[in-house]
Amino acid sequence: MKILFDALQAGNRSGTGRYSEELASRLPGLAGDIEVIVEPPPARWASHSPAVRLWGARRVAYEQFGLSRLAREIGAAGVHYPANIGTAFRKSPSVVTIHDVSFFRNPGWFTLNRAMYYRVAVGQSAHTATRVIADSTAAADDIVNFLGIRAGKIDVIPLGVDPVFCPAPDAQCARIRERHGLPGRFFLYLGTLEPRKNLPRLIEAWSRIAIEADVDLVIAGRDGWKTGPIDRAIGSSLARARIHRPGFVDPADLPALLSAATAFVWPSLCEGFGLPVLEAMACGVPVLSSNTSSIPEVTGDAAMLVDPLDIDAIANGMLRIVRDEKLRARLRTAGPEQARRFTWERTASMTLETYRRAFS
Repeated sequence: MKILFDALQAGNRSGTGRYSEELASRLPGLAGDIEVIVEPPPARWASHSPAVRLWGARRVAYEQFGLSRLAREIGAAGVHYPANIGTAFRKSPSVVTIHDVSFFRNPGWFTLNRAMYYRVAVGQSAHTATRVIADSTAAADDIVNFLGIRAGKIDVIPLGVDPVFCPAPDAQCARIRERHGLPGRFFLYLGTLEPRKNLPRLIEAWSRIAIEADVDLVIAGRDGWKTGPIDRAIGSSLARARIHRPGFVDPADLPALLSAATAFVWPSLCEGFGLPVLEAMACGVPVLSSNTSSIPEVTGDAAMLVDPLDIDAIANGMLRIVRDEKLRARLRTAGPEQARRFTWERTASMTLETYRRAFS
């Protein structure tokens, strides 16, 4: 049985891109009864390559018609669309991974055209697909409640963590701090800068304890959309000189950057999984995150979880991590143990089982 895998997003700077790349790299050759054909192939995954990156009408045509036509030409039983959107306007043999439905939960977190396109394309893709994959039980529940998909059509398949995410040696941590001009002690946020990441509340919470904690704040990652409130929150902080923005960080540097942090802070408002939280735990850094959506499924009891809408709760949690040495030690030990439960090999194997359910 042949399966065509849509790798258009592989190699881009997002969690969806990481998921696409990890599966596209592992699925081919994993099972003797299933031949996974990756399109575009790995040689064309270079970031921003015009041969891979399609936009506007070209991308819609590729997603809606190009891959299904190619699947017929090569005799594939179906297509796996790993980045939320598959064939939206007609039923075809397909699996679609829907990572979250935050654009239904709060369209204001997105630009208007993005929210409108996602609401139509993702919702229809879920209905026309043979099966749907969700990253977590929380995401699956949202797909049922917001998109009206029956639970029996959804397979929950958690993401994994690459073995490169592990505690880095002190020398590597020192080099990464020097390279980005970072202090010896800092709270770290890492990810795309966008509204649902809740960064204005994080900045205000940190500003309230900045003097007491004596730990700077680092906000790393690429600018996404609607970043004005983030800029204003930084500008209004009395400790704004201690807020560092290194921008996008080379993936090769991430284990050392995470390991160098005093704590990883990620009070996101809504996540389908929360891959950076898992990677931070794998590196042995204490984690403070949200007690909502999928995050508790990922962290178990290996992180401190707070209400992301409560600025005082975020601030008090950060202060407690700084002051409580026993808590930090427990989280450093518990994080890697929890992270070891999640592997990309397991994700790939479970995905093959979905293919068998969908196309056999």
